Parts: sequence; structure tokens; C-alpha cells
Amino acid sequence: MKRQTVLKGVLRAFLIVILGLISCLDSNAQATDTARVKIENSWIEKMNNKIAIDVSLNNSYEIFEVKTTTNKYVLHPNAPTNLRLKFGYRFVSFGLQFAPNFIPSNGDEDSKGNTKSFGLRTALIFKHWFLNLSYTKVKGYYLENSKDYPPWEQGDPYFQIPELNYTGFAIESGYSNNSKFSIRSLTTQAERQLKSAGSFIPVFNFRHYKLDDQSTGASTQMSSNIEASIGPGYGYTFVINENFYLSLGMLTSIGYLNSKVTTRQSNSKDITKQDDFIFRWDGKSGIGYNGSRFYTGLYANISGTEYKQEFTNAVNHETRVFYHLFVGIRINSPDYLERQMTKIQNKLP
Repeated sequence: MKRQTVLKGVLRAFLIVILGLISCLDSNAQATDTARVKIENSWIEKMNNKIAIDVSLNNSYEIFEVKTTTNKYVLHPNAPTNLRLKFGYRFVSFGLQFAPNFIPSNGDEDSKGNTKSFGLRTALIFKHWFLNLSYTKVKGYYLENSKDYPPWEQGDPYFQIPELNYTGFAIESGYSNNSKFSIRSLTTQAERQLKSAGSFIPVFNFRHYKLDDQSTGASTQMSSNIEASIGPGYGYTFVINENFYLSLGMLTSIGYLNSKVTTRQSNSKDITKQDDFIFRWDGKSGIGYNGSRFYTGLYANISGTEYKQEFTNAVNHETRVFYHLFVGIRINSPDYLERQMTKIQNKLP
């Protein structure tokens, strides 16, 4: 017990020293760049001469539940942890995401099969409006609830579908009504929120995704889905000493889900369609350090989905918890890039 107490004390002291060093480095960087800093309404510091580069880990991956009158199938990819690299500059950001096997939680291929995952994300965030675009491709899933299907026993490899492919494209657009609230400070780190502020944020989402089993079996399926939803949201950022922050947010939305399932037999195809109203809610929280040069944070998101299947009494419920851990640095942008981006911004409304 005494050893644990000492260890906790050492770790606490180590964290205090690290944060102190970062704060000192940031103070020096801020003093150096004072002539180029632009502070808007004393609430937001623009980082127009900086490129933000960060690396992060997250568990943002798609799972699927297929329910029939007698069975339930829960499909997971064998890629529980994603690695993302992101670049952000002014109102633009770009990210690349994949799930490498060298991360300890990935790569258990003997038990859960092989999964290949790849994703691209880009964002345009202006003073009030924002637009997020994403593309994801995943190949290889396993049946997470294999225990429900004998003769599977604990310790056996999960039932695997290596040729199951997921392809998805999503658009998210929204409007922040408070110019003192910075979305960039929470997402692309192209700004710093200097004082606490909140905003009402209505959001529209559109998603098109396919789940296609390309196995060589006698019977395979492909599901094509279109989902659209809209709803109100609210976010608030509590700022402490201009560098540390706590962020909270809530979003609810209602929408429409259209599903088209094609069952392929050796000599025929059977197509079924379904239209459902869908309800979603998201609760978000985050803590972080957003200095002039270095930044880091940990975000958590709990998300729920509910919809009633057409022509049945079945109601689908799904609740998931996501995390996003990131660390990044800002570097000076080239003068040429600054001039070109300034020209573009001057032409925008």
C-alpha cells in the first residue's frame, strides 16, 4: 500500500512538471508570435499563422446488428482502435485514419479474423457554418455474439466473415449562432477559446453506406442504406486560465432510414426494401489543454439510436460509447501559404 501511495505521488508530480514545462514553452511561443496574433472579441484567438498537426487514437468504428424473428447477429470489425493523423489550417482540416496491427488491441487475427480499415475526413469550418465530410472502407468482420450459436464454446475462434465489406460516405453540416463560441478550438485546433462560451448548434446529417458480403457461397447479401436526420444541439466550453478547458454538448435528431437488401442466389436475386423513422441522441464531453504551441485532449461521446422496423413489432436499440485521445503541435505556416489562404478567405462571404 505504501509503495502504491509513493507511485501515485511520483506520477502526480511528473504530470505537474510536464504541464508546467508545456505552459512555459507555450508562454515563450506566445510572446514570440504576439505581433501576428489576432484576438476576436477577446473570446477567440486566431492561429492564422499556424498549421496544427496531431496524432490520435479512437474507437470510432461501425458495428451492425441484424435481427430476425428468431435470431440476432452482431457484427464487429477486428479493429477496435484506430490511429488518425490530422492536419488543420485556418478553416480547413484533413485527416487520414487506419487501424494498424502494431496497436496492442488490434491484430488478434487467429480469434477474430483479419480486418482492413481505411478512412478519410475533411472539414470546412467558417465563423458560423461548418461542413464535415468522411469516407470509410472496412473489410473483414466477425460475429461478436458467437456464443449464441452452438457448437461455439469459450476459447474457440469467433465465426468470421472475411469477405464482408463496408463502404460509407457521410456529410454533416451545422450552424453555430454565437460568434464567441469556437468550434475550431474543439475540432481542428485552428483557434483557441480564451473565455467560456456556449452556442445553439442545429445539425443536419446525411449518410450512405453499403454492407456487402462478397463471399463465394451459394447465397450472399448486400445491404444499401440511406440515412438523413436533423435536430438541435447545444455546446458549451468552460475555459480555465485561457489554456485548460472542459467541453460539454448534447444533440438530438430525428430522421429517415431507407434500406435495400439484395439476397443473391446462384440463379436469382431477391430484393426487399424498408423505410423507418429513426431517433438519435448524442452526449459529448471533453477535457484538454490548448496552448499556443502544444495541445492535447480526451473526448468521450455516448451515442444512442432507436428505430422501429417497418412491417414488424421489433424496435432496434443501440447505445455506444466512443473515445478520442489526441496530442498535437502547431508549426509556423509558410508565408506563401498564408498569402494564398488570405486571398481565398477575402473572397468568401
